[in-house]
Amino acid sequence: KESLPLVQSNKKVEVKEQKDEQKQLQQQSKDNQSVKKHRLIACVWASASYHTRGERFAIDDGQRRLKEWLTYNFMTGFDHIYVYDNTMAHTADTDLSPITDLFPDQVTRIPWRAKVCNNNKNNVDSPGERSSQYAAESSCRLRFGPHAEWLGGFDIDEYLVPLANYSSVPQLLDKLDGEGTKIINFGSWRAWPRKKYIEEPNVLYGSKNCGVNRPCFEVRVPQETTMLQAYNCDRQRGQKKKVMPAEKQIYRPDYVKLHFVHFTTMTELSVMSRTETKAAGLKFLPRVAADPASRFSDEESEGTMLHTKAMATQDTANWQEACKDEAKGTCRIGNPYPAGAYEAEITHDEEGWLYNCFVNDKVDDYWVPRLEKKLADLDQ
Repeated sequence: KESLPLVQSNKKVEVKEQKDEQKQLQQQSKDNQSVKKHRLIACVWASASYHTRGERFAIDDGQRRLKEWLTYNFMTGFDHIYVYDNTMAHTADTDLSPITDLFPDQVTRIPWRAKVCNNNKNNVDSPGERSSQYAAESSCRLRFGPHAEWLGGFDIDEYLVPLANYSSVPQLLDKLDGEGTKIINFGSWRAWPRKKYIEEPNVLYGSKNCGVNRPCFEVRVPQETTMLQAYNCDRQRGQKKKVMPAEKQIYRPDYVKLHFVHFTTMTELSVMSRTETKAAGLKFLPRVAADPASRFSDEESEGTMLHTKAMATQDTANWQEACKDEAKGTCRIGNPYPAGAYEAEITHDEEGWLYNCFVNDKVDDYWVPRLEKKLADLDQ
């Protein structure tokens, strides 16, 4: 009986210690969640080979492009990249592992066998879709997003280029953190391959090759030339006034709750009720509106996206007439304006080739030499 109060006292101390330990573990868990493993990661759905919509053209340069694209993005400040390898949906003969294995500490390759439901043309009742890509993107965001401060979703033909005083993407992210921006958009507009950086055309004929009864050719970039340099010929100079509804984003995954390839569809703010929004000191938006924490990049002072989309043979049909003299049709072979030519309204060079795009000087003068050196080092 005399020892009973002591036993009760010991139990109370033990219970208190357990509660204190639980609080410490809970706080430690919160601290661990707030400290992310990565500053900036990227997710990409890619394949060694594929067919464009409508089985229109076969693309088989996936390994080459991925190698250059990964090298470039690590050079610009990405910590880790998750490659969803969709090659197995098309063939069992190859995949992207020979490239991803070159970056054992920086790349995680996820074999992704999911097939698209159909690959039809866009102008039919059941247009082609990319359900495999949609699922891969969601998987990457949910699995790896919680471990990163910022996440970017791009294709291997899209290059995010820091401009002006920025020499890395994280430098731009520092600015975004300071101003409270949680989503930054980069406009998409297809660039043209420069004629001086592609192989001499091997002319093809017939509607099977060219889509129409006009001559065409397959655009080939020499192995010693990077895609970044070859396609550095944007059709708009400075801030894009025309864009495709296909922008790409870098965003904070702890703020973005749902994302669909090009667009943020749900955020921490958009799921809040009127009461919750007001309690947080924010303005409630009763209708669909742009997220106040989202904006487009300044393409002269911050960064731009260069879209180096592969050129199908059908895209070059009739290029001889489209690119020279009277320019009948759309010329998709890049011939950049020299300095002062656009302002002086000079439209053709001495050989009659139409000027149709603009070179980004920082890409040619700063990024291309560094990329070439990194690739050379990787091959040693």
